[in-house]
Amino acid sequence: MTCCVGDQVLLHYSGESKTYYVDLGEAIKGRTITGVTSITSPDAALTIASAAVLSVDTADYDQYGNSITIEAGTGVSFTLSGGTSGSDDAESTTTLRITFTTSAGTEQARVSVKVAAV
Repeated sequence: MTCCVGDQVLLHYSGESKTYYVDLGEAIKGRTITGVTSITSPDAALTIASAAVLSVDTADYDQYGNSITIEAGTGVSFTLSGGTSGSDDAESTTTLRITFTTSAGTEQARVSVKVAAV
């Protein structure tokens, strides 16, 4: 699943390990991402791994099922597993902080993730 335009969020199920994509093209406006420094979350039960800059154009779907393409150098990918879900199958929201580098230096983006029980 890909995000983030406007108020979109990633939806993650705590029992899954899955790759997610974040399109930062609008945020970096013409710059290219050269590296991912870190991706962190205040949810200690959420495991984040394999952070990478997208080196090729990547096609995926947003949270509404719309097909989108993230241009090479304007997005990042990572895997999520685990996470703290709300009680009684409710969703819990956490925020990922993505720190990355561009020609302008070190930059950050925040992405909301809803964690739901399987």
